[in-house]
Amino acid sequence: MSIPFLHSRASRAAGSAAAFKDNTTGFTGWRMTIESGRAVPTPAVDRNRLFVGGGFGSYDFYAFDARTAAPAWRLHTSDDGPTAAVISQGFAVFNTESCTLEVVEAASGKVVWEKWLGDPLLAQPAVMQGRIFMVYPKAGAHRLGAFTLREGRPLWETRLDHDVITAPVVAEGKVYLSTFDGTVWCIDPSNGHVEWSQQLQATSAPWIYEGDIYVSHRDDVPRGARQTGDKGRTRSGEEMAADLRERISRHDSNTGLHKSSSSAKAAAYLSRSSGLARKASYHLMDSSVGFASAPSSAKLGAAEQLVGEGLVSRTWRFQGSRPVVVNGILYDTTGDRLEASDARTGEVLWSWQDAAAMEGERRLTPPAVANGRVWAGTWDGRIVSWDALTGDVRWTVRVGAPCHWQPVVNDGWIYAGLEDGTLIGFATGDPLDTDWPMWGGGCGHNGKPVPEGRPSSDSGDTSAPWQHEESANPQPAMAELQPQP
Repeated sequence: MSIPFLHSRASRAAGSAAAFKDNTTGFTGWRMTIESGRAVPTPAVDRNRLFVGGGFGSYDFYAFDARTAAPAWRLHTSDDGPTAAVISQGFAVFNTESCTLEVVEAASGKVVWEKWLGDPLLAQPAVMQGRIFMVYPKAGAHRLGAFTLREGRPLWETRLDHDVITAPVVAEGKVYLSTFDGTVWCIDPSNGHVEWSQQLQATSAPWIYEGDIYVSHRDDVPRGARQTGDKGRTRSGEEMAADLRERISRHDSNTGLHKSSSSAKAAAYLSRSSGLARKASYHLMDSSVGFASAPSSAKLGAAEQLVGEGLVSRTWRFQGSRPVVVNGILYDTTGDRLEASDARTGEVLWSWQDAAAMEGERRLTPPAVANGRVWAGTWDGRIVSWDALTGDVRWTVRVGAPCHWQPVVNDGWIYAGLEDGTLIGFATGDPLDTDWPMWGGGCGHNGKPVPEGRPSSDSGDTSAPWQHEESANPQPAMAELQPQP
């Protein structure tokens, strides 16, 4: 049942913002502590206001002035673990890990409605055309449900076999998602009917581009026939991890049929033994919210086998090698390096792999791409921007803590949640640093929303060479940006 509220709940405030300056670039902005030691997920920005959850185990969701970090409102949620939010039609939409879907007025922080869905909720919602799409556990399986944005009225639910990786994706008139058993799904958003599903060993949410679906997936070494009596055939978990590989494949979004694949790259990060001691330290975080052992409804054994993550807190934060395709170029981080390639022919255009390694963690966030620029965070504590065509580094800013969650970019400002519990925002002075205002680039998690449609897929894989295209959505002129200390 949806529960209406007449006013915001009381909440504790975040820390005060302090001035931030990067001495190398001269960029200035602010940083604040949300809650020390509790990693902050990707914020969302809309109409000069920044929205962010307090992280796994937190009961707080915040809104700040995007330029000054002055508090606008704060909400104490009924359950813990508010996710990254999406902003649509004046509402902030997010869910808590345990275990509600929340719709809040972005202007005031007033809770419009909330709905208990199930425990745990490991992903973010998606929103498109007045509908919310969210995955939740129910009756020993999982469901993808659709709800009206303003009232929370259930429209339909479709049974899935496992929980979704990171978030559903709404693009080109369909809902797409990858689940933690490696299956990719295509679903009609009007009625919930499954158009197709396919086991691809998928390790990320998909990206949809001009009738094609791009997804990262495991590429395990084929197993030979069973042999007996040879102990030399036994290998340690570390040796097995070295065999794990990951690649991006392209499929027809109408049928799921395979079209092409990138070269496979080493992916030891998908092994459960990668950073085992570090992962074990997250048991305390799980226990702090009542998960001394994961509930059977979460089916985390499948997630651990597929992506090496078997804890609620670790799967809640998992983003994988989520690809992005813009203007015919595929950007991805398989193999723990950022690579740009022709989305149709696979020709590698440039590659960057200068981020330091941390066993058990990804070196790079999923990339954000818009207006001829690429942005990503690194575990070694940087936010980096590249030229999307050449791969030349435009600038690097050291932010003082690991950046695990994808940063967001809006109106010449960069925002990121960091692993030490801080939130940072800084101005670059470039108005083209914009158009990626929330995780996945938009409320459907597939870049800036475009008019709904379903392009015809190409008849073959021999397309014209990549050419630079001007943005289909030219940006309005901006006043000169004044960085805030």
